[in-house]
Amino acid sequence: MINLSKWYRLDNAAKIFPPSKNKYDAKIFRFSVSLKENVDKNILEQALNKTLIEFPIFSSVLKRGFFWYYLEESNIKPLVLEEHQRPCSTFDTPLLFQVTYYKKRINLEVNHALTDGSGTLTFLKSLVASYLDIKYNLESSDVINKASTKESSIDSFKKYKTGKVGKSLSNNKMAYQIRDEKYAENRLKVIEGIMSSSEVLKKAKAYNVSLTVYLASILIKSIGESMTIKDRRKPIVLVIPVNLRQYYPSYTVRNFFNAVNISYQYNGEDIKDIIALVNEEFKKHLNPDNIKNKMNNMAKLEDIFILRLIPIFIKDLVLRYAYKLTDHYTTMTLSNIGVIKMPEVYQEYIDYFDVFISTSRIQLCMCSYLDKLLLSFTSQFINSEIEQNFFRYLTSEGIKITINTNKIGGDNNAEMS
Repeated sequence: MINLSKWYRLDNAAKIFPPSKNKYDAKIFRFSVSLKENVDKNILEQALNKTLIEFPIFSSVLKRGFFWYYLEESNIKPLVLEEHQRPCSTFDTPLLFQVTYYKKRINLEVNHALTDGSGTLTFLKSLVASYLDIKYNLESSDVINKASTKESSIDSFKKYKTGKVGKSLSNNKMAYQIRDEKYAENRLKVIEGIMSSSEVLKKAKAYNVSLTVYLASILIKSIGESMTIKDRRKPIVLVIPVNLRQYYPSYTVRNFFNAVNISYQYNGEDIKDIIALVNEEFKKHLNPDNIKNKMNNMAKLEDIFILRLIPIFIKDLVLRYAYKLTDHYTTMTLSNIGVIKMPEVYQEYIDYFDVFISTSRIQLCMCSYLDKLLLSFTSQFINSEIEQNFFRYLTSEGIKITINTNKIGGDNNAEMS
């Protein structure tokens, strides 16, 4: 029997995730929304089924071919379960996403081979809108998903690559690596700080820099203060994912991002000096020409015909090695999802959004909704010195922070002031 299921080649950014995932890092990230009232499972199931009609690619499963991995749409019914396992671990479904809930919170966890942060957020916003529409009989004229089914599934790397390979900025020095004792059983520690967006933005504006530059600088100082004098011979290198939809008109919910590396040689400098240099690094790396060159360089391997003929088991070995090699040139990742907006009719029912990602080391993700800024660390390290340095600096600046954590032996709702 001929299989007429719709299938998709993995986009350029997604190709690295299947071979590089492991028991320490499943390449899964979680977006959550905290509502003002407890979640109704039955209504959430209705909302999910409705949302999947808009985003059929989310019904895909990952398949392994002879030459490449690919996505194939399936008729598997998604499950809505009460949260029952560690975040960003394994799914109870062959699908590349799952929806869970706990009290007032809805969680959407996604395999990075399917989509990126922007695509996941679009799906979650549509899911939340459908849920609130059903539960409270609401209607909104605002359109959350502006794409057609075809547009949402498009590979924007193929659409916008020019084939012209240019020189992009790169870091060729081995970076400082954060190493420490890890939890048993690959446990992921989550520490999130909730604070006022306007208060932190006010601090950033005092230095005449963006919120991302300000917080990246504090993160560099927090890492630097945990380093030995010997460690300081290597630069701290932050990986900053860049949403390419800011540079190219695209409504795809698939991966469409690249990343820039912000490097800083820490020697105990004052935060003001760090901010000045980090700001210059951001300006240099986020130049549109550099972004375009990085995208074309990422996509160029797809155009080499002979590479397409290499069997997947060899590609897996090469990509796995390349991923590990790249790891030596980075310290950690800071991902800024940005300001999350919902139509006004839904705002009174939503408390805040949150995002974090699986990791074999330590990562920081951030997003904001109305006046709530969420800064969420994930780590496999028992030691929390970097997180403590980071939040202590913000509190020393007068920022009031509420800390939530799943840390063993910790207070799950501790408040720092």
